Parts: sequence; C-alpha cells; structure tokens
Amino acid sequence: MNNLEISWVFLEIADLLEIQGESPFKVRAYRQAAHVLAELEEDVAHYARVGRLTELPGIGAALAAKIEELLKTGSLGYLERLRREVPAGLRAMLALPGVGPRTVRTVFTHLGVSNLDELEAAARAKKLRALPGLGVKTESAIQKGIELLRSRPRGLPLGLAYPAGAELQEILAQLHPVERVSLAGEVRRREELVEELVFVAAVAGRGRAEVHRTFQAAPYVRETLAEDAESVRVVLGLGLEARLITVPPAEFPTQVCYHTGPPAHWTALTERAAARGLELTPAVLKGPAGPVALATERELYAALGLQYVVPELRAGGEEVRAAARGRLPELIKLEDVRGDLHLHSNWSDGAENIAGLAQAAAGCGYAYIAVTDHSQSLSIAHGLSPERLKEQEKEIAAVRARFPELTILSGIEVDILADGRLDLPDEVLTARDIVVASVHSGFKQDRDSMTRRILTALAHPHVDVLAHPSGRLLGRRDPYAVDLEQVLSAAQRYGKILEINASPERLDLSAGWARRAKELGVKLVISTDAHDARRLADMEYGVSVARRAGLTQDDVVNTWPLARLQHYIRLRRDLDGEDT
Repeated sequence: MNNLEISWVFLEIADLLEIQGESPFKVRAYRQAAHVLAELEEDVAHYARVGRLTELPGIGAALAAKIEELLKTGSLGYLERLRREVPAGLRAMLALPGVGPRTVRTVFTHLGVSNLDELEAAARAKKLRALPGLGVKTESAIQKGIELLRSRPRGLPLGLAYPAGAELQEILAQLHPVERVSLAGEVRRREELVEELVFVAAVAGRGRAEVHRTFQAAPYVRETLAEDAESVRVVLGLGLEARLITVPPAEFPTQVCYHTGPPAHWTALTERAAARGLELTPAVLKGPAGPVALATERELYAALGLQYVVPELRAGGEEVRAAARGRLPELIKLEDVRGDLHLHSNWSDGAENIAGLAQAAAGCGYAYIAVTDHSQSLSIAHGLSPERLKEQEKEIAAVRARFPELTILSGIEVDILADGRLDLPDEVLTARDIVVASVHSGFKQDRDSMTRRILTALAHPHVDVLAHPSGRLLGRRDPYAVDLEQVLSAAQRYGKILEINASPERLDLSAGWARRAKELGVKLVISTDAHDARRLADMEYGVSVARRAGLTQDDVVNTWPLARLQHYIRLRRDLDGEDT
C-alpha cells in the first residue's frame, strides 16, 4: 500500500471512531496521522524498513504497528473490527454531501436513526432541525442528497460533480507514477449535468497497476465496475460513475483532447487533420514524416492550423470551422467579473449581515455589489416591506462608510405576482439602485399565463433584471412553462438585463438560451443569488455557462466599470419613463 491508501485507512478509522463517540483526542490522532502520510513526499515503506516510523510527526508505536500491518498484509484487523461494530446503514450516510461522522452520531444518538430510510423519514418529519449543530439548511441538504441518491439521475449537477472531480484529480496528481493528469469529459466542458467523471493520467513505466489500485481505494469509491490494462471504472458515493484512463506520457495531449470530446468536435478535428495531410488518432498526430511531437493540447490545435478551442466551446464542430477562420470570441473569464448584483442578507433569508457580504465581496476583489433581499409577499423568506427597506437603507449606509473601496448598491428582488404586477409600489422601486424581478410562486401556471406574467413585468419601467428566467432547479424541478423566445424578445425591446444565475442548482439561463440572448443583443448579468458569504464563490459556475454561450465582456454587464453599468440602467429607465 502507498502513502495515500494508508492515509485513507486512517481517515476511515477516525470517522468510525467519531460515530462511536470515542475520545476526540483519539479521533484527532488518526486524522493528524492521515494528514502527515498524505503530505509525506518519501514512501512510508522506507521509514518502516529502516525502523523510523515513530520519527514521523504524530506517529507513535501503536500507529506505527498499524502502518507495518498494512504494508505487510494490505489490510488491518482493527479497521475490520470497527466496520463490524458500526452498522452499515450509519456508514452509508457518510456518502451524502455535507454529512460527516459528527452528524451521523447526532442523529443516531438523539433519534435512533441507523439507516438512510430512517434518516429520510426524520428529515421529512422536520425532526433534524432541532438537533444540536444541525438546523433547517442541514435538514434540507440531507433531504436533497437522499433524493439524488435514490433517483440515480441522468446526471449530477456540475456543482456536485466538479468538486468531487477536482479532489480526485488532486489525489491522482500526488501519485509518484503520475506525470500529468487532467479532468476530461463533461466536467471539463462544464456541462450543467454530469453523467461520468473522466480522468486522463500520463503514467510512465509499470506504474499503471498502482495508480488503478489507489484510484479504486479512494474514500469516495463505492464499487468497481470494470478494469483493464488501460482504464478502471468505478461508482462514487452519490451514484456518479468515474473513469480513469492511464496513457503513456507521449500520448497525453491527444488523449486528453479525445476524452474531453464531445465526439462531434473530435470528428471535426480528424477531418481537419486529413485535409492537411495528417492523421489524428487518440494516441498520436501523425504526418508524412511520422508522429508529430506535442507537449500540450494547445500545440495540437496549432499543428492543425487552428485557434485553441477552449473546452467550454467544444460542441458540434462549428467551433472548429470558426477556429480555422480565427473567429473565436475572447471569452469572459472569472477575473473579469467586477461585482455581484444579486445577494441576500439576513434582512430576508440570508445568513450574513450586510457587512459580512461586503467583507466577502472585498475578498473577491469586487468593485461593487447589490443587496437584493426578497420583497414582502415572500413571507417564508421574511421578505421586506417598504418600512423595513427604509430601515435596511440605514444599515447599508453605515456599511458603506466601513468599505469605501466597495460600492454597495441598494436593491431588491421583487416578486412578480401571478398577474404580472410587482410586489412593491413604484415609489419604493424607483428609489432602488437596481431592481431584480423574479417568479417565486405559481410555478404551475400554463404557458400562456406564465409568459404573459413575465412579459408584463419586463414592460414595467422600474425592472432592470429578470432573475433565474426559467425557474428550474437542476435534477429537482423542471423549468416552468414559459415561451423564452418571447421573453428574450421583450428583454431586447425594453433593454432589460437577463440573469445567468450562478447557483449550481440553477445555472439559469442555460448556455443555449444565453447564446440566443447574445444573438438578439440582450445584455446579461452573472449573479450568484448567494444567501451566505461562501456562496459568492459560485460565480465560477455562472462564468462557465457564459463561456459555453460564447459571451464576451461586452455581453455581461457586471464585467463593466460601475459608471458604465449605472449609465446603462439610468438611460434605460429614462427611456422607459418616456414611453409610459
């Protein structure tokens, strides 16, 4: 066993001990030992051979003996005993996102919950929220996680799949036989739903067997589905499949490109190669004089006389023809974003006060943000009445003084009522720096009614942005029935901004509709809809949607300087005022 595999054994022991309620010192000892082994550059077997295991930080005689047993036998009797003592149902709960051993012990101790069925029943009965250290958000997250596990959906949302893929990629990169490793497939293309994680690793010599074995031993792996000399396919905790392809280092650039796909893009590349007298296969680009040496994927595109096609644009082959003409756009990047225009504070249903949001935004390097709490009709989210908005203004003013480098806009996310009217009077809306309008109820209206409802709101002179326009929740709720072509046409007519909601469970607008918005000249904004400071990091998912849609800085208003953004909003409001 290598360092990582032994590290994972110790992490599992720590989890099982914590579920059993063992001493925190004992649990911490195993976690610290696991961390030391994972970071150890030299093979731990060397320390065992020369009798120096106990010289490693945190490794005493007892842990050293367990390491030696693992190195000699590949298994550990102590771990097998713990697995027998902790019911399988409790261990299965650890596969749920955000559920750790402390949560498992809490629900078992207080409610006697010992398997996923009982945990789901407790969540539905709202029994988890009252337990120490949990709460409504944890209860909701557990319920969603179980639903995903039960449904085995067509794919997991990118926001769940990408972090798992990034962590596994980092683990693979630490293995000595691995020279290079890359995520490929749907995650690299930033598809909104991911059916399979794909990794391509360049492995020299005879290291493939070790890399395959370590991949199968990772804590997230539930089952091995298939293995051959070049690849291994497994199932991860939430039912997502993952495949590792190991290749000789010289093949890495072409293999990464091939496995990134999709097939239509690869076909277009092979046709381009043939037209230039070359032969392109997953293993090699071959010319009349033999294989063409490639160090990177970019060199492959250059050898084919193409602009580099970023993974997010790889689709049906049209992008290859555009690359041949040098017509690919300069896509928006995460660092281009200057602010977030859809944020919720604890004045409605957010977890942070306004200062907390400002601090997080300053940490992102933003020039501006908008506080856009819910309006009054959304009582479940503690929506703001006109009176409470006035009170909130005082807090915003106080926080502005503390963050002079950050412009804090006073906004509102106003509900679009069933008949298209807005949830606040005009005199309140006109005083806001930015008005974000959205649908939060009546999702089952028929297509004509929902479309008319949203068109009515877009015609309102005080609406600046339409948020999460289709209302979908990936893997959980279909879009409501609405004619988005009409919505985009109205946005174009009235100069309104459409949102790409960066929340990983929404990604709404989709890349296809965002591309259509660009064609019509409709401006877009990428916003996180964050309800706590950590969620400002979701911006990267919204940027991924924008890149897949081919958007540039000119298309996305929150990449603009504040003065340009404010001028755009003010000019549109003035024109709307003249029309009315």
